[in-house]
Amino acid sequence: MASSQMAGGFISLPTCGRATASSAGAHVKHLRPMNAELIVVFTERHRLGLTATPYMVEPVQENQPIRIIEQATPERLNDYDRPFSELQQQVVKTLDYLSDRRLHKKFSREKTIKEFYDKLTNDTLEKNIRPEIEKRMLECIELLALANDTPAYFKDAGYSHLYPSDLLEVSMVPSEAVFSFELTPEALDYRLLVRDLGRDFALTGRQPRFITHAPCSFILNNRLYRFTDIDSKKLQPFIEKKHIRIAAQSIPTYMEKFVKNCIRDFTVTATGFDIIEREGSRKAILSLEMGLGQQPVLILKFNYAGKSYLAGTKSSVYVEMRHTNQRYTFVKLQRHTDWEQQIVTLLGSLGLDAATDCYYRPHQMLAHDPQLSLYNMVTWLTANQATLTEAGIEVEQSQMPAQYYLGSSDIESRVTEGNDWFDLRILVKVGNYYIAFHKFRRHILHRTREFELPDGTYFIIPEVWFTRYSDLMHFAKPGDDDNLILDRAHFNLLKEAVAVTTSLDSIAPDQLDTSAAFTTIDIPAALQATLRPYQKMGFSWMVTLAQNKIGGILADDMGLGKTVQTITMLLHFYQHQHETPPAKTEAPMQLSLFDAPAITGFNQSHLPPSLIGMPTSLVHNWEHEIRKFAPSLKVYVYTGQQRIKSKDIAKVLRHYHVVLTSYGILRNDIDYLSQVPFHHIILDESQNIKNPASKIYDAVMALQSTHKLVLTGTPIENSLSDLWAQMNFVNPGVLGTLNFFKNKFVTPITRQKEETGEQQELETRLKTLIHPFILRRTKEMVATDLPPVSEQVLYCDMTPEQQQVYEREKSGVRNELIRAIERDGMQKSGMIALQALTRMRQLANHPALVIDNYEGSSGKYEMILENLESIVQEKHKVLVFSSFVKDLQMIEKELETRQLTYSKLTGATTDRDGVIRRFKSNDECRIFLISLKAGGVGLNLTEADYVFLLNPWWNPAAELQAINRSHRIGQTRNVFVYRFISTGTIEEKIALLQEKKSKLADTFINSNNPIADLSEDEIRELFA
Repeated sequence: MASSQMAGGFISLPTCGRATASSAGAHVKHLRPMNAELIVVFTERHRLGLTATPYMVEPVQENQPIRIIEQATPERLNDYDRPFSELQQQVVKTLDYLSDRRLHKKFSREKTIKEFYDKLTNDTLEKNIRPEIEKRMLECIELLALANDTPAYFKDAGYSHLYPSDLLEVSMVPSEAVFSFELTPEALDYRLLVRDLGRDFALTGRQPRFITHAPCSFILNNRLYRFTDIDSKKLQPFIEKKHIRIAAQSIPTYMEKFVKNCIRDFTVTATGFDIIEREGSRKAILSLEMGLGQQPVLILKFNYAGKSYLAGTKSSVYVEMRHTNQRYTFVKLQRHTDWEQQIVTLLGSLGLDAATDCYYRPHQMLAHDPQLSLYNMVTWLTANQATLTEAGIEVEQSQMPAQYYLGSSDIESRVTEGNDWFDLRILVKVGNYYIAFHKFRRHILHRTREFELPDGTYFIIPEVWFTRYSDLMHFAKPGDDDNLILDRAHFNLLKEAVAVTTSLDSIAPDQLDTSAAFTTIDIPAALQATLRPYQKMGFSWMVTLAQNKIGGILADDMGLGKTVQTITMLLHFYQHQHETPPAKTEAPMQLSLFDAPAITGFNQSHLPPSLIGMPTSLVHNWEHEIRKFAPSLKVYVYTGQQRIKSKDIAKVLRHYHVVLTSYGILRNDIDYLSQVPFHHIILDESQNIKNPASKIYDAVMALQSTHKLVLTGTPIENSLSDLWAQMNFVNPGVLGTLNFFKNKFVTPITRQKEETGEQQELETRLKTLIHPFILRRTKEMVATDLPPVSEQVLYCDMTPEQQQVYEREKSGVRNELIRAIERDGMQKSGMIALQALTRMRQLANHPALVIDNYEGSSGKYEMILENLESIVQEKHKVLVFSSFVKDLQMIEKELETRQLTYSKLTGATTDRDGVIRRFKSNDECRIFLISLKAGGVGLNLTEADYVFLLNPWWNPAAELQAINRSHRIGQTRNVFVYRFISTGTIEEKIALLQEKKSKLADTFINSNNPIADLSEDEIRELFA
C-alpha cells in the first residue's frame, strides 16, 4: 500500500487503493475505516511557514510509517463511524481556517489556488495572512495542550515519511522565560533561559522551529514549547550568544527601563542588586477629574504602598526601583486582581458605567452636557458616599476648578399656623453648617445648582428641589429672623414641600368618596330642597373654604345644581347667626333710601349682604331659585333703569341677604358697588371675567368682600389664562402674576406639539396649585340616576346648487386669506381668517345666510326639517341650537309655512320668561329655537328629550352646555343629541379639530381652542 507522498512541502493524499477527495460520494462513508485516528501534523508550507494540518490516519504502528487516509475537515468528520470529542472537532474547525481553500477565498480574487500563491506578495502575506495564521495556530496549540486524544507530529520537509518517532510532546503547562542578571561596576550582563517543567536550559546553539511569534511558540527536540508572555524577538538573540553585555554608562537607563519591566513581567534572578517581594497597603480611589473637552469623569485607581495606577492596566505586578548607597533595589508588589475586580463589580452595582477600564460615568448621563454630567456625578457620589466608605473606596477631587461637598444634607422645618398665613422656619443642614432655606431662593428659581458654602466648597442643590420647592419659593415671602411667610391659600404647596399636616387638609378631596374627610355640616333647616349626596359634599366644601378664608371655583357639569348648592351655603351663613330660622314672608320687598330697616324677615344676621353677578339672562332664574329653595333669604335685584345709583347704596343693601346683578350693571356701577362691604361675592358663569384686561375683570377685582366664590361649567374657554383670571379673583396671587403664570405654565404646556416629560411635570405642578380650590364633578361621576344621553352625527350631502356656490366661494376666500397671511403674517391675519371661517360655515348651513339672491335649497335644512316633523308627530320636544340667529330665522319661516308651533329665544328676545314658559307648559309647542349665545346656559328645559346642534363650533364645552339644558337633574327620559354636519365642508374639519384640540380640557377641567390658537398650517388645512 503506497505511503503518503511529499510534494513541494505539502503532504500529498495517497492515491493508491484509497478514495480521493474527487471520488468521495454517496458510498464514501463506508470506505472509511472505523478505527481511523485523528492527528495533527506540523510542517512547512510553501510561502506560509510552519503550520499545522489535521489528518485522518490508519492506526499508528511502531516503527512503521504512518499511513494517511485523507486531510480532516469538519465536513469529512461526519463520514466516520466513530465519535470525536468536542476538543477534536474544535481543532479541526480551527485549522480548517488555514486550508488553501479558505485562505484563497478570504484573501484573494484569483480564480485558482495556484494563481493565488503565484501572485501572493510578501507585503500581503505579512500584513494580512500572517496575523490570521498566528491567531489560528495559537488557538490550535492551546487546544492540543488540553486534548490528550489528539497527538501532534512534526514532519521535516526533507523527509518523505511520517513516523511514530516524530510525535511531539505538548505540555499543559506553558513554559516560562527566566532572565538572569549580573551587575558589576564595569557592566551589566544578562541571559535568558527557558524554564519548562522546573528545568532551566539555554537556547544557545540550538535550532528552535518557531511556530508563532507573539506570544512565542516553537518546536525543539520533539517538544512543543509555548509561552504566554514573551515574543520571539526577545528569545532570538540568545540562540546565537550566551549573554548580552550592557556598558557601564548605559546601566542606569537600562535598569530603569528594561530591568524594571523584566522584574515586573518575568521571573528574574539577580546578582549585584536586590529584588524584594512583599505585600503593601492597598486602597481603591475614585477620583473626580476633568477629562478631555472639559468632560468630567470618575477615574478608578488602585494604590499599593503609596503608589497609584489606573484600573484596567494589564500588569498584575507593580515594581518600584530605588537607587541608594550605590546599590539598586527593586521592590516588587503583587496586585490583588480578585479584590480589584470586586471593586469594579461594586461600582457597576451602584449604577456606574465603565466608559473605559478606568473611566466611569453614572447610568444615562448626558455626556454632551459637561455641567449636567458634573452635577450627576457629584449627586451620585453624595448618594453612595456611605457605601463607598464601607467598601474602602476613597473619593478624591483632583485638579478640579472647584471643590464640591459630597456629604449628606437634611432639611429641618417648623411651621406655625396663623390666621391668614403660615410662618415657616426651615433650615438646611449641610455638613456642620445650618443655612436658612430662603438663601436658596434665587438658586431654586433660576435653576442654579451650585451653592457656595462658607468654607468655599460648593453644595450641589438636588434636582428634586427644583420641582418640590420652586412654587414654594415663588409664592412665599421673606419674614423675620430668616423665616418665610406663606399665604394660607397655598397650604397645598406647604404640604408637598415640607410634609406637614395643616388644619386645611380636608378641603382638597381627590375623589368623591373622600367626602368623609369633611366635617359634617348640617343642612340649613330653612332650605326648601333635598340635596343629593354630591350636592351635600359641594355645600360642605364651600362652607369649609369660607371658614378658612379661601375662595373656590365650583366647576360642576351643567345641570348638577351649582345654584342650589350655592343657595344652601348662603343660607347656612345667614341662618347660622340666629337661634331659629328667620320668619318667612309671602313676597319680597324692595326698600328705597328712605325706608326704615326694621321689617320682619330682612337681614338681621349682623352679616353684610352677598352679591351674585351673572349674565343678564340668568338674573330672573336666580331670583326664582332663591324664592323656591330659600324663601327666608331676602333678595335685592339690582338691575333696570330705576336702580339706586348712590355711594350710600350700602344703607339699603345691608337689609338684604342677597343682591343680584348683571355683569353689565356691575361694570357700569362699580363706583357705587365698590363702596359696599359684602359677605360673599359670587360670580355665576364666571368665564365672563376670563379676560384680565377687560373692564368687567377690573370691576369685580374692585369689589370688597370677606369671601369669594365663582360658578362655572367652563372655567377654561380659550386658554389657561382664563383659569388664572378666575383663580386670581377668588384667591389673589395664588397663581402668581399673569406674566409669571404665562411664562411658567401657559406657554410650555400649550405650545408643545408632543407631550414631554417636562410638560407633564408642569401639568402636575399646576394641578397641585389649583387642586384645593376647584371642585368639579361630571354627570358620569355623580348623577347615576340620570338617564343616558345618545349622541349621533348626521352627515348631510349638499344640494348641487349649494355645492357649486360653496366651492366657488371657498376658492375665493382661500386665495384672499393666503395672500393676507403671506403679506401680513398669521398673527395680523387672524380677523380675516375668522371672517373667512364664519362665511364658509354659513355657506355649509345654507347659502342664503350670506347670499341674498340665493334661490336654491340646502341639504342640511332639508334633513333638519324632515327630522323636526318626525319628532313633532311622535309627541317629543326638541331644542334646536344654532350659532347664527339668521339660521334660526330661516327655520322659523319654514315652521310657520308648515304650521308647526315653536318658541324662539335669541339675544333680541325681550320676554325671555314668556317664551320659556310657552315651551315648557304648552303641549303643542314642541320646538324651541335657541341661539347658542342666548340660551346655552341658565336654562332648565328637561321637558325636551331631543337636542339638535345645527353647526359645530370650536368649543366642545359650548355644545355640552347646550345639551345640558335638557340632560340635567330632573330629566327622566333618554336624551338624543343630533349634530348636523355638511359633508365635504369646513364643518367636518372643525369637528376633527375639536377632537384634536381637547387635551387641555381633559387635563385641567374644560377647554376651548379659538382660531387664535390655530397655526398657519392648520388654517391652510381648513381651507384646503
